[in-house]
Amino acid sequence: MVARILSATGQVLEAKGYAGCSTGAIAEAAGISKGSVYQYFANKDEIIEVLLDGILDETTRTFGEHLDRSVGQGTFLRDPALQGQLLAVLDSYRGILAPLLNDAPHLGLTHRSARLEERCRDLLRTYVTLNPSAIAPGVDLESLLLVLTVSYRAVSVEYLRRDLRERRNELAAVLYNMTMGGLAGGKLGGL
Repeated sequence: MVARILSATGQVLEAKGYAGCSTGAIAEAAGISKGSVYQYFANKDEIIEVLLDGILDETTRTFGEHLDRSVGQGTFLRDPALQGQLLAVLDSYRGILAPLLNDAPHLGLTHRSARLEERCRDLLRTYVTLNPSAIAPGVDLESLLLVLTVSYRAVSVEYLRRDLRERRNELAAVLYNMTMGGLAGGKLGGL
């Protein structure tokens, strides 16, 4: 029943946005009574929070697979494809995430990405440990990771909020160049 309610919530958010999402609309989309929704959730925000946690878990898993594959194939940090894949993963949930970013800031969507961000930081730390020549002497890796995390989060949020799909490749290239420039000690080619 919970999965049915969560699925219906995603459908309602995509069709009606946050303002049009109510427990009544969710119940109708799920084909159940409003009382049945309240057996599992106190209100629409609680349902949405559980839905968001599931989306972020899935996003972390999916993008983590892309990261692992790129490391295994030796393509990690070789081109902006990985950054493009991050934006593509976000696109798969755009219909749910964009309305929440725009209309429900109280849900704290921008601060729910900690698991994905930590996964990316860990992978970059590991990469630099295994490939010490990948980082220029004197570059403070932890400071660089902080700047990259904030930058990637901001680009991801604006990518969804402003619907920048037509600029996905350009944004991926800029993120890639910023990452590589940071590792090289500030030599940003192409920016």
